[in-house]
Order: sequence, then structure tokens, then C-alpha cells
Amino acid sequence: MEPSNQEPERCFNLSICNQKGGVGKSTFTMLLASCLHYSMGHDVLVVDCDYPQWSIHAQRERELEAVTHNDNYKLMMVRQFKATERKLWPVIRCMPTEATAEVARILQSGYRPQIIFYDLPGTVNAEGVLHILASLDEVFVPIKADKVVMESSLSFARSLNNGFVRRDSFRLQGVRLFWTMIDRRERTPLYDRYEEVIRKLGLTLMATHIPYRSKFNKELLADGAGIGRSTLLAPERTFARDGQVEALAMEILSVLKIR
Repeated sequence: MEPSNQEPERCFNLSICNQKGGVGKSTFTMLLASCLHYSMGHDVLVVDCDYPQWSIHAQRERELEAVTHNDNYKLMMVRQFKATERKLWPVIRCMPTEATAEVARILQSGYRPQIIFYDLPGTVNAEGVLHILASLDEVFVPIKADKVVMESSLSFARSLNNGFVRRDSFRLQGVRLFWTMIDRRERTPLYDRYEEVIRKLGLTLMATHIPYRSKFNKELLADGAGIGRSTLLAPERTFARDGQVEALAMEILSVLKIR
């Protein structure tokens, strides 16, 4: 891997994580990585520690296979490279205990990402996860207006906030929640009540609200059915705006103070 022409001043370690499944942590990791890397020009590395499924690495493999059988996808990748000169963001598949060594190996190869995303298992009890959490700069927790999801998510975010944030022995600077899967038919007071609880717990809620869109679940496949999330291609501009992916990426950059 060749280094970027522009040497970043600092590498930020992030995770889109939640102990509750079904909130899209891997999906948002992929979408944000591709938006930031291909569309916004920030070098990204993804460390897939979410064993045993390793869903991000598995999708990269499926997509590379799909491209070999679809001339349209090949053309899209060629056009993207000509327009941006951006190579594919690297993805590492490893156990949480191996993450530090694997990242060091990539850095030694000369690739200097500005942002590293860690896709973590659904439980902090997995060996090595707490070590990674302590080494992160920011954690972003996707939440949706469901009682079971909210109880689990708030407990997880509060534990991280109270145990890791701004403590001398840890790097973690913030735990930030953001709304996902918003159904326009749901009543606003429901969100108002949850947001009041979030404030009382002393947690931070991001401004970006992610609406429900079926395209979040559609990946690059050999049948040419369309593109939602992809590890090879930037999100389509209309989708990135309508689905608030671009807004979320920009808010994250603002949090990190990256121009």
C-alpha cells in the first residue's frame, strides 16, 4: 500500500458500537468509511474484530467477487478512481486481541490513515475489547426508539462514559449517541421523552438523525440490483444526503476537529 500524498497530522481511533444487535453498527461503519474515504478524501482503515461473522471483511470479499462478473461495476470503479484517485480503503480481519499488532503492521507498510474504525463484537466481555475501547478517541452509539434497545444502549453508553471518558489512564474523549431508523410516522413526543432521559444521564446526543431507508441493507451484488452500502464505492450522492450519511460523516469530522 502506498502512503497518501498528504500526511495527516493525527490518526483518530473510532468505533460505531453498541452491545445491542440490529442497530446497524457494521452498516454505518462501512457507509461512513466509504463516504469519508472515497467522497471526502480522508484516508481510512477498518479493523473488523466482530468475530465470528467478520461481516465487513466478508462483504468486501463478496463485492470483489461480484465485480469480476459485472462489467457495470468494473466501469463504476474505474470512473471513481479516475475522478478521485482514491484506492480501496484497507480492511483487516482479526480477533480483538490481535488488533493492535495488525494495525501496527499496516502503519509500518507505509499507509497512514487519518481515521481508523474498529468494528467490535457485540459484547465487551470478549477478550481484548476493553483494551480497544480504552484506546479509542471517540465512540459513536447508534440508537433507535425501541424500549429494549434503548435500555441496553443507555446502559452501555453510561458504563463507557463513567468508566473511560477523560480519565488519565484512558484515551477515550467522548461517547456520543445518534438516532437511527427513524420512522416519520412515529410521534415526536416519543423522542422527546428519550432525549430527556439521555440528558439526565449526562450523555451526549448528536444532531444528525438517520431515517429508515431500505437501501441501507442493499449491498453491491453480482445481480446488479443496485448499490446501498459498499466497501468499494462511495454511497450515491442522493442516497448519502437523503439517508443523512453525509451529514453524519460531517458531524463526526466536526467532533474530531478535522477540516
